Amino acid sequence: MSKATLIDTTYCIGCRSCQSTCKQWNDLPAEQTVLLGGDKGLQNPNTLTSSTFAVVTFDEVEDASAPGGLRYVSTKRQCMHCEEPACAAACPVTALHKTESGAVAYDASKCIGCRYCMWACPFGVPTAEWDSLAPKIQKCDMCVGRQAAVAPVERNGVALSAEERTRLAAAYATPACVKQCPAGALKYGDRDELLKEAHARIAASPSKYVDHVYGEHEVGGTNMLYLSPVPFEKLGFPMDLGTDPLPRRSAVALGAVPPAVIGVGAALGGVYALSKRKQEVKAKEGKAHEHHPEFAPVKQPFWTTANKLLAAVMAWGAISFVARFALGLGGSTNLSDTYAWGLWIVFDLVWIAVAAGAFATAGLIYVLQRKDLYSIGRSAVLMGLLSYSFVTVTLLADLGLPWHFWRLGTEAPHHSAMFEVSWCVGLYVTVLAFEFMPVPFERWGMKKAMDAWKRWSPWYVVGAVTLFVYLMSRNVLIAAGAAAVFSVLAYAFRTRPGEKPVPILLAIAAVTLSTMHQSSLGSLFLLMPDKLDHAWWSPVMPVYFFLSSIAAGLGLMVLVELWIAKAFKRQVRVAQLAALGKVAFWALAVYEAFRLGDLAVRGQLGHALTGPKAGLFLAEVVLGGLLPLVLLGAAKLRERPAVLGLASALATGGIVLNRMSVVVFAMNLKGAMPQDSAQPYLPSAVEWGVSLGLIAATIFLFGLAVRHMPVLPKEEPAQAANEPNAEQASA
Repeated sequence: MSKATLIDTTYCIGCRSCQSTCKQWNDLPAEQTVLLGGDKGLQNPNTLTSSTFAVVTFDEVEDASAPGGLRYVSTKRQCMHCEEPACAAACPVTALHKTESGAVAYDASKCIGCRYCMWACPFGVPTAEWDSLAPKIQKCDMCVGRQAAVAPVERNGVALSAEERTRLAAAYATPACVKQCPAGALKYGDRDELLKEAHARIAASPSKYVDHVYGEHEVGGTNMLYLSPVPFEKLGFPMDLGTDPLPRRSAVALGAVPPAVIGVGAALGGVYALSKRKQEVKAKEGKAHEHHPEFAPVKQPFWTTANKLLAAVMAWGAISFVARFALGLGGSTNLSDTYAWGLWIVFDLVWIAVAAGAFATAGLIYVLQRKDLYSIGRSAVLMGLLSYSFVTVTLLADLGLPWHFWRLGTEAPHHSAMFEVSWCVGLYVTVLAFEFMPVPFERWGMKKAMDAWKRWSPWYVVGAVTLFVYLMSRNVLIAAGAAAVFSVLAYAFRTRPGEKPVPILLAIAAVTLSTMHQSSLGSLFLLMPDKLDHAWWSPVMPVYFFLSSIAAGLGLMVLVELWIAKAFKRQVRVAQLAALGKVAFWALAVYEAFRLGDLAVRGQLGHALTGPKAGLFLAEVVLGGLLPLVLLGAAKLRERPAVLGLASALATGGIVLNRMSVVVFAMNLKGAMPQDSAQPYLPSAVEWGVSLGLIAATIFLFGLAVRHMPVLPKEEPAQAANEPNAEQASA
């Protein structure tokens, strides 16, 4: 039976014996603190920290029935040990886990230092060791070590009686704070029995207590139960958490991933078969147009002024990256127990969203057979490969213990969005690498490598997808289903003798895996309805994260192609970019309609338009949504590069602002328990250095690649490059 602790604040005398005993039992170091004074009285320290697992709060509460009209309430605060803990659901390596005794325990040997638990916890309990070079998180574990201890069977050589052994065993299993309390304010026992006792106390003395056992129902119930003489909101307890366990919000979305992989893969295979058949019919009727441009390296000087500036920014980034590990996470960043995530997580969310152009163009070119866009396929894949590769570098910088990253391969968490995103992004990077391999093979005449790629790349996809589905489901039958579906696709779409190889299975895998991780990035925030403003938080965040990524990715690809034309003095491929703009228009329209419709259905549209974040919301929706829709909606405007570029920049900027709002601007962060001392956040020079350095490296390496490998099509005559053919015009 689950154990719990009943904390009756009417008995608490504020002696802080529990607080000091907790430090002693857990061997926690002392820390420099300051008496707060004022209405907080003797509260010291102000919040939980990595070396203070329990803190006694002091509150002066207006109460007409109390002498002088004021009641002084002291309350022990610590981890609530939720029945279904959000922190454990968030953890991608099961470092946090619920025990049978009711405690939420922590295994530091598994922790990778991602700090997702700190944002997932609705009570602000986990804190980080910011002064450590390898910062782990810390929290109360309800003294699970005491529960595992073996009670003595003798004293001074004399065997103990059965009654004495039972009493000592119970004393050993009791948390240190409970055992030390001199006033009887803390009681440890079976949760159900303690709930009965709590309600009995309320019934016996209704004038002494408010009729509320805090923790009985909050977020599905907790193993710390409270009685109070005053309403709990006056003691700073969060009252807007609801009664549904937070992990159930993300479990539904993440549980759908394995079948979704199979379904999306099969659907894309069907769409490709139909598109291919349509092209074959057109070919027989003489209406098909082949679009197989030749690709070649761009012959231009490399060390331009722009590239020298990029190299300087990269040097700043490299120095910042070294400083991150030399100074530690706390010493090199301005992250805190309030802002456990900062600029680097914003960078990752933004970069993953805008890098979606790689999977979007792969889907258009190969699955939908939009061969008129073939000439931009290689640049899209290269940009995606570089972007995602540097996203992983940023993640390594952000992790407190990146050398524990291998734990992601050995642990089996239940419905952790971070686990899903980590594996999905990692596998997607390998798919992007496979998609790009023919470019260097072609450049350096590696025929044997090219033949091996043609033969084995589809089967690599089968293996990668099967592994991913198994990791997400831990079900051999579901994984076998994924293997069967993708094996059928690999066989059905194999390259026949004399046919030009088409990387269709790589394209299907790219779209499938991107669909999963783009949506699961939204699932990361399903655990935070108490923190994220509800103009942004939604139970369907996974869907709108996915939809918005398509619009952002296509918008960025338009901007990249315009930059290529200017930087390398090439013709603007107006027809292809206008076609991309049209697809971006529909993607953005669907996203904005879905987003606004969701707000209306949830009754949050009025809040979004008039609430405290209304300006932020309107900037995102109007400037980043409605205005680019107007510009992209007219065919003649799409054919004007300046207008197309402006519309793409606005649309992409709107999605960028959305991701920044989700992580920073629209977050209502309250800091560590008791959540009344939130700290501000401004990125440090190291944070900016790493982020800008990686952006510079992406641009720098892209320019290096196009100068040495056949990434861009050979330049066409100006007139031909700007005149759409019949098929392009109909697009």
